[in-house]
Amino acid sequence: MRRTRWAAALAGCALLLAGCSSVPTTGVAGLGGGPGEVTIQAGDDEIPALREIAQEYTADTGVNVRFIEREINAQAISNFISQSPTGQAPDIIVSPHDNLGQLAANGVVAPVELGDRGEEFTKNARDAVVYDGVSYGVPYAVESVALVRNNALTTDDPATFDELRAEGHRLMDERGIKYPFTVSQSPDAGDPYHLYPLQTSFGVEVFQRGADGEYSNELAMGGQNGHEFARYLAELGRSGDLRTSMTPDIAKESFISGQSAFHIAGPWELGDIEAAGMDVTVLPVPSAGGKEARPFAGVQAFFVNANAANPVAAQDFATNYLTRSESQTALYKSTGRPPASKVAIDGMQGDPLRSAYAENATKALPMPAIPAMGAVWSFWGTTENGIVNGNGDPIELWDRMIANIEGQIQ
Repeated sequence: MRRTRWAAALAGCALLLAGCSSVPTTGVAGLGGGPGEVTIQAGDDEIPALREIAQEYTADTGVNVRFIEREINAQAISNFISQSPTGQAPDIIVSPHDNLGQLAANGVVAPVELGDRGEEFTKNARDAVVYDGVSYGVPYAVESVALVRNNALTTDDPATFDELRAEGHRLMDERGIKYPFTVSQSPDAGDPYHLYPLQTSFGVEVFQRGADGEYSNELAMGGQNGHEFARYLAELGRSGDLRTSMTPDIAKESFISGQSAFHIAGPWELGDIEAAGMDVTVLPVPSAGGKEARPFAGVQAFFVNANAANPVAAQDFATNYLTRSESQTALYKSTGRPPASKVAIDGMQGDPLRSAYAENATKALPMPAIPAMGAVWSFWGTTENGIVNGNGDPIELWDRMIANIEGQIQ
């Protein structure tokens, strides 16, 4: 089905590029009938690697590549959606995969078939760029939270989250540290993202998934397992181990200053941790509920504008150049983000911390990209805060959250 829909969407490309196969092409600009240029919007850390890839592409095809340096945020995505139909948007954009639902629903991104090279990416990276059965992007990085341990305070490798808490309290008593663990929270909005591995360890994913791994609009947070997680959150709050007042800055700075031996964080914090000269180890978040603790995976990917000025060249660059293992490795070296390419992951032996993050990310669950996810975050975060702060019966608060979210989705 995926290949059929891809062929229908790119019939013109098939005629011009012999099916857009993974073979470098020449004279692409002339074939496409558009300008001899591809525009790519990306971040400042991605552009150095992309320039290297573009040099080879231009030498092979004669098509120039121009870069637009811009942070990808909600406003950038909104601009892309509004500008694509008018021909004012770039040909290729870099975005977290969880924007894919709204991009595809608005018809502004074109299918991108990875072909045989798809097997060179981790499964969750491949799954993350699929929406409604169609593959839309080229992934390059997979990020998820993990447990960072301060080896100067402990070398304990807790098998469960309660063992982690016990070790943290021992260190509080014996070494005078302040917290059993640190994790980013928000006094106003909560932070279900950072707590998701604890939630999934109770068998509680946010949405139901089909056999193909795609999310449906049916919530999966209700029932007995959801209640057990709500009770655990309440206990974390009563004990003082989890505090909604622990902002991202407080969590990171407390860990770096030695006030916590364990820190649940993403790889984006490694730069500050390394700059502090800390001896740390990256581990999986241990289970709190008896099942595997699986964090969200956030996948950075390249998406092709459905209304690109040079659609053939844009597809050629995405499918035949960005997918190459050497391109994926260059993007990892340029950005420092754990790669989506298995070959690039295998080449990370000299970077044990990011290598551990990359390995951890292979077991993470792609963050839902479906539009229904937009109805979840606010209710989810404020409810978790209410439970942790003891603002009511945890079961009643959790069930009210489920009803509120379902009301928004319907």
